[in-house]
Amino acid sequence: MVDAVSMATQLAAWEVYPFETRAQTQLSELSGKRSALSGINSALGSFDTALSSLSGYNKSVIKNSASSSDDDFLTATAGAKAQAGNYQIFVEQLAQHHQLATKLPAGTTQDSFVPASGTLTLDLNGSSFTVDLAAADSEGNGELSYQDLVTAINTDPDNSGVSASLVISNGEIQMLFSGDEMGAANTVSISSNTADTVFDTAMDSSNMTELLKNQDAIAWLGGEDTGLKLQNSDNELEGVFSGVDITLKKAQQTGEVGETLTIGADQEGTNEVMKGLVDKYNKIISTIDKYSANGNAEGESRGALASDPTTRSIKNSLRGVFQQSFNGVTMAELGFEFSRDGTLSFDGDKFEEFQTSSTADVEEIFRGEGMFLSQLQGKLDVYHDSSSGTIKNQIESIDLQKSRANDKLESLDRKYENYYARYLKQYTSLTTLQTQMDNISSMFTQY
Repeated sequence: MVDAVSMATQLAAWEVYPFETRAQTQLSELSGKRSALSGINSALGSFDTALSSLSGYNKSVIKNSASSSDDDFLTATAGAKAQAGNYQIFVEQLAQHHQLATKLPAGTTQDSFVPASGTLTLDLNGSSFTVDLAAADSEGNGELSYQDLVTAINTDPDNSGVSASLVISNGEIQMLFSGDEMGAANTVSISSNTADTVFDTAMDSSNMTELLKNQDAIAWLGGEDTGLKLQNSDNELEGVFSGVDITLKKAQQTGEVGETLTIGADQEGTNEVMKGLVDKYNKIISTIDKYSANGNAEGESRGALASDPTTRSIKNSLRGVFQQSFNGVTMAELGFEFSRDGTLSFDGDKFEEFQTSSTADVEEIFRGEGMFLSQLQGKLDVYHDSSSGTIKNQIESIDLQKSRANDKLESLDRKYENYYARYLKQYTSLTTLQTQMDNISSMFTQY
């Protein structure tokens, strides 16, 4: 007896088998290519990040160091333009905010009430704002506490840079006013105009205790009072030396010897930057080699991109930049060398030797307009650009092909069902006919 279900299943499967196999093979190949392209794109992304860290605003290729003989008093950072040297700096005073405190009447707490009407005017370096006490009473019940007043001052939309707070010292509450900006010019001034004499007296800055004097930072390049005076409204001294920023941390005592600031090349830091760039480049090469292998070597499998010209184009394009010269200087002179397998290396000693023997501006060679990093970025963007890069376009094309292949598989599912239904009907009819024939044959055997 013919099994109609079994026969229909087998024949329907054979009908779609070659088409299904072809579609599955295509999907597998497309998935392999997509994965390979994504891997290469990831390596290009890491290289892109490395380029950005060197070519971005306020970045540098050449690393210099700046160190102080005592970091408690001052620290410094050095950029690419810093010149080597040793300097003595005496820190006379640090920049400070202006800070005033007023003692409130005995028994006052943060919940005690201030006058229900009148104004409080606060000024920082000629820029003032006024708090209307009646308006500050948001509930309009004539009850405005000192804590509410502090909040009203600090949140006033016209606040010109004066902060208020309440502190308790020896059981007594005091109100503090601090200028947000440091420097001698930033004086805090307070005055009030209410019907409460006690409050107005307390809120008059001429009656307050000066906790911190507003002052500029002062340091001396050389000896105290005899060297070059360095003065600034905050404790950051920028541009005293080209490419060097100094942060003052603590004042010295009169008569002390100034701290020694040493500026010099940070060759180890520079080498680390260069080797980081080389490592990212070699990651691109190794990733490309992995996915573009032709499978001819013993034990080597054929890569998903073995016949894709994009991989070769990427390698040639990036390598070509390293083989150019910029302002008459080749990258090989700066220590970049290719091995026979296409990987890149960096010779830090050769780079340092070039720096000491040549007057060429290395930063310009790397970071100048149309120079090394700019050229690399331009070549990289052809393949890696997030909106129009070649790899992005290829991945999108693969995704479209995969979608079509999946559509084919869905269509084959429907065809399978149609074939199955047809064969099931045919073999069911055949089975019925065979049963009838068997019944007739059985009848003749009875006579």
